[in-house]
Amino acid sequence: MESLAVLVLIIFSLALFSGPLAIALTASALVNFLNSKDGILWTLIDVLRKIIHLAAISIGTFLGFSLLTMGVTVPKLVGVYAIVLAYIALRREYFPGFYVMRRLFNLIGINNLPSLRIKRKEEPPIFSADGTEIVRAKKSKRFGRTSGKDGHGPAGQH
Repeated sequence: MESLAVLVLIIFSLALFSGPLAIALTASALVNFLNSKDGILWTLIDVLRKIIHLAAISIGTFLGFSLLTMGVTVPKLVGVYAIVLAYIALRREYFPGFYVMRRLFNLIGINNLPSLRIKRKEEPPIFSADGTEIVRAKKSKRFGRTSGKDGHGPAGQH
């Protein structure tokens, strides 16, 4: 009986933690770090990350569907949780430009929802003493310093 309880604990643990592990492996900081490095070692680490990611997605999906077929409510909820997180992790890694809800809303005819639009803060225009508008650089570094290629400053005073 104790071994059965341990087996159930292992199954539930794998179902609960495979999705968050797979999502953590698709974190943009980790992916950008591994993509910025050169060399065979970093390539092997990235391949190992993808293999572990795919294994976690597979385990989460299979255990989720097997728990979903049980007659009790709690395993069904854990199964749905595992399947949803495995789907999110799969979409984050292999289909980052695929937006299900946006396409569904566009098919229905709802395409101007505020949550679907990206809101950006618009800066008010600044005018010089002669009344012409001063065009700001698009990208500025931290603390307001620009790259120097915007025509303002010592490099642009010709």
